[in-house]
Amino acid sequence: MTLKNNRISIEKLNFDVAGKISLKLEDGRVIIVPLKYFPDLQKLPVEKRKKYTIVDDRTILFAHSDSVYHLEDFMGLESKWSER
Repeated sequence: MTLKNNRISIEKLNFDVAGKISLKLEDGRVIIVPLKYFPDLQKLPVEKRKKYTIVDDRTILFAHSDSVYHLEDFMGLESKWSER
């Protein structure tokens, strides 16, 4: 069984929890990741973090950062980094 047609899409971002970024996916799931993994974003004040655009349902551009982030950048970070 393949899930080719079930594309995961980002609905919105949230910075309500101090030191974390939350990605709400269109299927209702939420991914919460510490900002320490994204130093460019961690340096921005919360109000500047809130100025973002979601492109192609999976790519995030921030108005005040030159970095480009993809959904895959946020998936499984806790387990990836805790193994190091």
